[in-house]
Amino acid sequence: MRNRIFSINGLIVLLVCGLQMLSTGCSSQRSANKKNIETEVPAEVALQTPGQRYSELCRTYGDWQDVALPVKVSLRAPKSISLSARAEMKRGSWIYMSVRMLGFEVASLWVDNDSVHAIDRYHKAYVSEGMNRVFGGRGVTINDVQDLLLGRGFVVGSEGGTFTRNMESAVKLTGSPEGLMVLPVVQPAGFEYGFMLPADANRIGAASVSVGEKYAATIAYGGFINTSHSGAFASEAEIEMVKGKRLAAGLEWNFRSAKWNTGLDRKWKRPSGYERMSADKILKALTKL
Repeated sequence: MRNRIFSINGLIVLLVCGLQMLSTGCSSQRSANKKNIETEVPAEVALQTPGQRYSELCRTYGDWQDVALPVKVSLRAPKSISLSARAEMKRGSWIYMSVRMLGFEVASLWVDNDSVHAIDRYHKAYVSEGMNRVFGGRGVTINDVQDLLLGRGFVVGSEGGTFTRNMESAVKLTGSPEGLMVLPVVQPAGFEYGFMLPADANRIGAASVSVGEKYAATIAYGGFINTSHSGAFASEAEIEMVKGKRLAAGLEWNFRSAKWNTGLDRKWKRPSGYERMSADKILKALTKL
């Protein structure tokens, strides 16, 4: 069976482009920490039907309004960059990541329902793209992007959202020795996506998308943490995209220092006097490295 486990390519491109803009003076040689550990499948998971596993997954999810927390962002390939940042998210509205050095912001990433922006204050440059262009007009919402980054399963679009037990008819569940595949029944025009639960736990282990034969990307999740008020989230996300060359990045969320539901409110403002750069131009330079 062809593997179709998931990714939203546009966000990965912008994330990698933003990191590339910061490569001067901010690089390190940190490599990905890959673990190959044989795990035993718990009896309670092994005996569950696909429907029961899906219901247990949904039971781990809770609602939230906003969150602020530290995050480490690492570019793995085609070169190595590691940055510490502060992230803020308002559910259904926006995502903001800020990199600061010596008390000053040197870079930031902003995503909302209309646009994606990356600012490099060191080089006085920025990237701005409309959400429709980044995601090909495929109905992706900021809720979908937030779920993607935090390791939660979802159905794309305003009529979808984070997996719930009531949405079981909207997904196809297929069990295998490797785990449980969860594929939304209705796929957007232009790409196919889905999720995989590992064999030993009722959580999202990976997500992936394929865009015809043009490119494909995956996100592998780990380090799941259960919060007392909002349920389970993945503290680690390893992102890979193949488009000519392999592009890879990692996110490490520090949920132990997270502040939840404090009434965050922000707006993006275009930086005055900065050069606007094309995301396509930066991506083209990346694939030549």
